[in-house]
Amino acid sequence: MSTVLHLENIYVCRSRRNVVEDFTFTLERGDFVALIGANGSGKTTLLRMIMGFLRPASGTICLFGQPAVHFRQLRKRIGYVPQALSVDFKMPMSVRNVVSMGRFGLAGLGRRLCVEDNEAIDNAIRDVGIKHLRDRPIGHLSGGELQKIQLARAVCQTPDLLLLDEPTSNLDLGAQRECLDLICRLHHERQLTTLIVMHDIKALPIYCNRAVIIDDARKVFDGPFRNVFTETNLAHVYKQQASAILGELLTELSAGEMHT
Repeated sequence: MSTVLHLENIYVCRSRRNVVEDFTFTLERGDFVALIGANGSGKTTLLRMIMGFLRPASGTICLFGQPAVHFRQLRKRIGYVPQALSVDFKMPMSVRNVVSMGRFGLAGLGRRLCVEDNEAIDNAIRDVGIKHLRDRPIGHLSGGELQKIQLARAVCQTPDLLLLDEPTSNLDLGAQRECLDLICRLHHERQLTTLIVMHDIKALPIYCNRAVIIDDARKVFDGPFRNVFTETNLAHVYKQQASAILGELLTELSAGEMHT
C-alpha cells in the first residue's frame, strides 16, 4: 500500500487557542476511515487544513508522498464535499451546471470544457443516480438530491482522495442511509481513499475499515472499526449516552454483515 496522506504533529490555532493539537495521522491507499468527534472537536478544521484552506501553526503535511507545499496542484487530486452546497439557489443553474463546477475547478473558469471533461461529468451524474435530474433547476430539489449533486461534483474530478464533512447532516433517516450506501459504493467502484467526518455515530457507514476518535482537539483513539467502538472509548465523546449508542451501532454492524 502507498501513503495518500500523512499528518505529523499538527497544531492549528485560532484566537490563541489550539483547535487541533499534536495530531498525527496516516491514510493509506484504499482506506475508508471515519473521523468521529463532538461538535467543536476539530474535525472540520482538519479537513479544511488538508484542502489548504487553513495553514497549521506547526507540523508537516504530506499528500501523495509529497510535502504539501504547493497546495494548488495537489488539491486537484482531492474531491471535497463540505457540509453545505455553496451555490446560490436563486441562480438559474441546472444540476449538470453545478456538477460541472468540479471540472472547472481542475483547470480554471477561463476555459471551455473538453470531451474528457464532459465524459467525466456525465459518468459522475450516472454513478450517483441523478441522470433523471440533470436538467432540473437546483432550487427545486430535496436535501438528499442536493447531497447527491455534491458527491457528483466531487467525483467528476476523478479524485484519488475523497473528503466528506458530515454528509448526512440535515437529512432524514431514509436519505441518510441512501447517502451512506452511495458513498460506500463510490468508494469501492472508483477505488477511492475516503475520509468521512461524522458526529452522529448512529449514521456511520458500517463498511469503514478504520475509525479515529478526536476529543478536545486531540486524537484519542485510532484503529480497526470494531476495536475503536467500545463503551470506554465512546464515553470520551458521548459521555453517559455511550452505552446506548454502542448498542445501536453493534446492531447496525450485525445487520450489515448479514447482508454482505
